[in-house]
Amino acid sequence: MAFVLRDYQAEIIRGARSAMAGGAQSVLCEAPTGAGKTALSAFMAASTSRRGKRVVFGVHRRELITQTAKTFEKVGIPFGIIASGFTGDRRQLVQIASIPTLSKRLDWYGTPDLYVIDECHHAGAKTWADIIERYRTEGARNVGLSATPERLDGTGLGRWFETMVRGPSTAWLIEQGYLSPYEMYAPAAPDLAGVRRTGGDFNRGQLEKKMNGVSVIGNAVEHYRRIADGRRAILFCVSIKHSLAVVDQFRAAGIRAAHIDGLSDDRDALIRAFTRGEIQVLSSVDLVSEGFDLPAIEVAMMLRPTHSVGLYIQQVGRVLRPVYADGFDLTTQAGRLDAIAAGPKPIATILDHAGNSRPKSAGGRGHGLPDDVREWSLAGRERKQCVGDDGDEPAVNVRQCPTCFRVHAPAPVCPKCGHVYPVLGRTVNELEGMLEKIEKETMQRERRVEQGKAHTREDLVALGRARNMRYPELWAEKVIAARSKKKTMYRG
Repeated sequence: MAFVLRDYQAEIIRGARSAMAGGAQSVLCEAPTGAGKTALSAFMAASTSRRGKRVVFGVHRRELITQTAKTFEKVGIPFGIIASGFTGDRRQLVQIASIPTLSKRLDWYGTPDLYVIDECHHAGAKTWADIIERYRTEGARNVGLSATPERLDGTGLGRWFETMVRGPSTAWLIEQGYLSPYEMYAPAAPDLAGVRRTGGDFNRGQLEKKMNGVSVIGNAVEHYRRIADGRRAILFCVSIKHSLAVVDQFRAAGIRAAHIDGLSDDRDALIRAFTRGEIQVLSSVDLVSEGFDLPAIEVAMMLRPTHSVGLYIQQVGRVLRPVYADGFDLTTQAGRLDAIAAGPKPIATILDHAGNSRPKSAGGRGHGLPDDVREWSLAGRERKQCVGDDGDEPAVNVRQCPTCFRVHAPAPVCPKCGHVYPVLGRTVNELEGMLEKIEKETMQRERRVEQGKAHTREDLVALGRARNMRYPELWAEKVIAARSKKKTMYRG
């Protein structure tokens, strides 16, 4: 089947090729969630393998392997799979690889000519970094793909990538019909005083206690029924326990809901049921936060506060993918035009119970609206003061047995010594309050108030960095100069 890139995707490819022609060995391609990074990877895999060269496309979750395989099959790219539970085919020039499995089988497959890394903002994790370094040392070219090209704690990716190619903005993609328009509802953020940070975000354990004791603004079930009743919703929770508790609330209200996580044996069945509408609400922690291509999502409900702008963008991006009627071939330009002409899904809805979108001056986390302009840099932002690991969040929580100290995946019983964990309460309490629709003008006014409270140059620079500005120092100088000019005018 003929494979045709969208114009902006072709521009990204040209940018990456130009960078490599100029001598770069590792290039990062930034494109918003929903811009079609799997299509970019398919084009690179097809064009490289046609020249007899070997390609490895690295992903980090089983769902992403399945999604990528479907895309490659649709456009006629022969491939093998390097992943536990899949039958591999080493003869194929193109391999779709689970990064954890690939790290253990590097010597089995040798070094490819091109290594494409999906969700490459995880590059700092040791497993990811080891593969990149090994391949780079042995002459492979690396291309990273990410909608949020910095690590969780704000650290840049310049250690692993030499240059970055920028894709279109989220706002432009919405205007052109490639992403869905949206409406957002949000309150003031919950009081999280006393919750320390780990790896640049709220400490998972302390946050869970706080959320299950104080929780978020507004009842999730009530707001779902009031604003988005019957539409397919994804929930983002603090922990598995929190997610299970919220699911119980929805079920008690007669709403078909289910929990899904990295250990769910029936993940594929749950996703199919959600797509068909048999499940109205699907609740998770991190599983559907990034790289999860499920256009059927109509509503995103954020029940988890986060300091990470990257995690926030990944989560809200899940709901911006347009849903077209069945029968359109979205791998061709003609098919996409027909689909767009048929009309996208209704306006996407975001219920931000955690206040992640609201400015800090309004009690929120300060991440803004999904289509705000954001500047990314390989140098990253100022590193947050944090305690903990390398800045990546684990996809699944772990437990440590208090008897034998074995660390293992969440389970009611220790797999080594049989210690039975006490059953903790799963009650989630919400602070009273209503979500209000956030207009762009309201958000801009709140941001001006926030800027007005930054009195010193240091305050302004810190605010600019928090807003992901490329040159926060220059912006701070301009604001100070404007203020000075305004004072002079009033004195005159």
